[in-house]
Amino acid sequence: MGGVGSGSWYRWDSKITTESQHRVDIRWLKKQGYLQAGKFGQLSWSRGGESTGTIAFRVEQDQIVLNYRRSPHGGEWEDVEEVVRFERTACNYGGYRTWFLCPNCWKRVAVLYGAAKYFLCRHCYELTYAIQQESRSGRLMEKARKIQQRLGGNGDMSNLFPDKPKGMHWRTYQKLRDEAEQAENLAWLMMGQQFGFGLR
Repeated sequence: MGGVGSGSWYRWDSKITTESQHRVDIRWLKKQGYLQAGKFGQLSWSRGGESTGTIAFRVEQDQIVLNYRRSPHGGEWEDVEEVVRFERTACNYGGYRTWFLCPNCWKRVAVLYGAAKYFLCRHCYELTYAIQQESRSGRLMEKARKIQQRLGGNGDMSNLFPDKPKGMHWRTYQKLRDEAEQAENLAWLMMGQQFGFGLR
């Protein structure tokens, strides 16, 4: 079973970007109903119709356990088990949102990237976005980023969505938030289709 560092799959792009890495997205896992204790499955990625990596996972109380094998630079294979904790934050209209706590820096993030031995946040691996402005997915992500910045965020889409600015009506804030989330989700869906990642 191929995993993180199982070859040169994570360097097919000359730039070290988020798009060139295997990724685990907690929002996608939630939509699929996998964020319940006792759930388990397998994540797999492919490019050009060929598999580039596979990992197994199981969900426990307040954490997910990732299991995979890696062969850094074509060397000997090693088994890796990585435990990633969850943290939950309350939503404005009830319920809660679940985040990964990056195993290295402990930031709340929605996505972890397998750029080396472990799945960590993009800040720890110093990854950048490689979205081309002329692409539709790039324009959608830029729209979401601008809305976040308008609401006081720093434009980093892996951070928590900004709280409602003082003096802004709730209806206006919620409309902008919905627009940003829809644009971001559609952008990730389009990029997912382009880079061929999924779960089986």
